[in-house]
Amino acid sequence: MLDVFKIPKLSHLSTKNKTALTLYPWKNCKPDLYNQLQKPLSECNVAIVSSAGLYDVHSQEAFDSTILGGDYSYRIIPSDINMDSLREGHRSNSFNHEGIRENPSTGLPLPQLNTLVKEGYIGKINYRHFSIMGSITAPSRFIKNTIPDIVKYLKEDHVDVVLLVPV
Repeated sequence: MLDVFKIPKLSHLSTKNKTALTLYPWKNCKPDLYNQLQKPLSECNVAIVSSAGLYDVHSQEAFDSTILGGDYSYRIIPSDINMDSLREGHRSNSFNHEGIRENPSTGLPLPQLNTLVKEGYIGKINYRHFSIMGSITAPSRFIKNTIPDIVKYLKEDHVDVVLLVPV
């Protein structure tokens, strides 16, 4: 059984993973404070972008963990997906995958968002969401090719709020 109260620590990682995290060229991503939400959350269309590497086992290919620098592709996940159809193909070995494999909603919280819609906290859930591969160590292809596609879809769908789920 998964111990949900076990707090991950840097000391739990292998020397290889600790070194990689130390040497990784982290980006400083400061939010734009000038883009404030223009309407109440209870009227907003919400979409998810998750780096859990989730895909529909029945209709989509798994992410390719052999691509040097990381698989920069994405999978479109419909809101009405059966959560049992999702598989996790995250390439990182720096965390225990057991929890997300047992409960994919920890990486793509669609059931939780549905509850928030029913309770009136958010307006609606967008009909499509995006799953990407985390642990991309060479992000330039991802930034150049993937992000513009996802942003285009989010704009087409008139998404007001994007829930980013980092894994």
